[in-house]
Amino acid sequence: MVAVERQDVRSGPRVPQWYAGRSVLVTGATGFLGIAIVEKLLRSCPDIGTIYMLVRPKRGQDPQARLEAYVSNVVFSKVQEEQPDFARHLSVIAGDVSSPDFRLAEQEMAALRRDVSIVFHCAASVRFDDSLRQAVTTNVVGTKRVLQLAEQLPNLQVFLYISTSFCQSDHQVVEEKLYPAKADPEMIMNIVSSMDDDLLGLITPKLLGNLPNTYALTKNLTEELVARYSDRLPIVIARPSIVVLAWKEPLEGWVPNMNGPLGFLVAGGKGVLRAILADFSLSSDLIPIDCTVNAIITVAWHVAETRQPSPYVCNITNGNQNKVTWASILKNLKRINTTEVPLRPVLWYGEPIVTTSVVWYTICHFFLEVLPAHVLDFFIRLSGRKPFLVKVNNRLQSAKIMLRYYMLHEWTFINRNIISLYKSMAPEDQEIFYFNLNDIDQYEFCKKGIIGAKRYLLNESLDDIPGDLRYMRRMYLLHITVLTLFYGLLLWLLYSWSWPALEMVETAMEYLTSAFHGSPFIRIHTDEVPVTSTVLPDDVVDVSHS
Repeated sequence: MVAVERQDVRSGPRVPQWYAGRSVLVTGATGFLGIAIVEKLLRSCPDIGTIYMLVRPKRGQDPQARLEAYVSNVVFSKVQEEQPDFARHLSVIAGDVSSPDFRLAEQEMAALRRDVSIVFHCAASVRFDDSLRQAVTTNVVGTKRVLQLAEQLPNLQVFLYISTSFCQSDHQVVEEKLYPAKADPEMIMNIVSSMDDDLLGLITPKLLGNLPNTYALTKNLTEELVARYSDRLPIVIARPSIVVLAWKEPLEGWVPNMNGPLGFLVAGGKGVLRAILADFSLSSDLIPIDCTVNAIITVAWHVAETRQPSPYVCNITNGNQNKVTWASILKNLKRINTTEVPLRPVLWYGEPIVTTSVVWYTICHFFLEVLPAHVLDFFIRLSGRKPFLVKVNNRLQSAKIMLRYYMLHEWTFINRNIISLYKSMAPEDQEIFYFNLNDIDQYEFCKKGIIGAKRYLLNESLDDIPGDLRYMRRMYLLHITVLTLFYGLLLWLLYSWSWPALEMVETAMEYLTSAFHGSPFIRIHTDEVPVTSTVLPDDVVDVSHS
């Protein structure tokens, strides 16, 4: 009898097969991470069920109008080419989890109970300068409402909460485990609901402790809140680090806004950013948005398939895979911006001063950023146009203050769970849902960043790169000319002032010497010095009077 070989039903990519027919709920679907998750599920899991998107209601727009505006985003251009009818998988549910009257219509709630088996909770306020009330209301209270909603989903297999690896930033080494929260999340929610803004402002520094801002604090508290539901829900806590532009998909270099490091890239390349208080010898922990999304989608599949213990914690970070310093990134960006793909137009040649000295930074900030902004705005106003540079400079300074903590510290994020997961994936899944950061060429990635900034943020043309390079060379010559004139003037002033300065020093020394020798104390002690006679040799005796 010949044995019949059993067909491997798991051959080929497993992740798209698993998502086939399953429906998911995505909160924060209009945000940077949320929209990227929706796009990837649509494009790489074409047989997925319904993607329910919980978004804040907009006055004057019904859900269908919101959906039409949503799918017109450039991020869906690739899936539009491959699947023109992709929008049939999407369903918009209006709801603001930070609102006290949050409640879904019964018809929508019935659809979620019937269909949803995975929840990706991405909704959050990522502003570092939110008040404690704003941050707690959105990030902690909002998450509790989503958890309560998830408890009503009978088919739920994964509740994946998007945290941040920096919510434990008072630990230099952050492992893939739960850490004690800075306070009881339920207690903090009660305090925020019962205390006025003045008192909350007073207790905020005490609650923050060593954490840099309310965003990190509320993410810290929310991890504890989510973990308390692990006996009722299959919880996954995913901690991305600094999420940046797309490496490969859906569009190389794509990013929807200037938040985070990309804003500094554009400001530096445009010559607006002239001084940074940072330690660029430190390593950065950047991870592309497409790698982040691929890891999140794959982790949800992995936890559901292997029934990992709840809560399952993973750090979606660079770790030690492909470490790069801020200095290396700056060097790459400067080279690309001046020799390959320049930004145009620019206020000045992009060569910011980086220092860890607060005094030196303050001086450079005033003379290279604040003063020129006011002077140029004065001339802009005289020309009849609306001034803008002071406003841009103020916004940039606020961003620098908010990000300063992260530019002066370094962490080690342990990411063994993500690395071992990637190694266990089928080759086909590794190709579709790639997140091996060792494959990234840092220089090419920076180049994609500049091209993406020109294309998707600045709307600058890429059709005349030779002309842009000539323009950048002219700005460089202007920069060198101004520096030469400045240092030449400085040397001339030092030379001109050198003789008067030396004469003043000489006069002062003569005065001090005469005053010193003329003092009574010196005269008394001089008179007490014994004088001894010395017998000179005969051959040197003066005999002129003999």
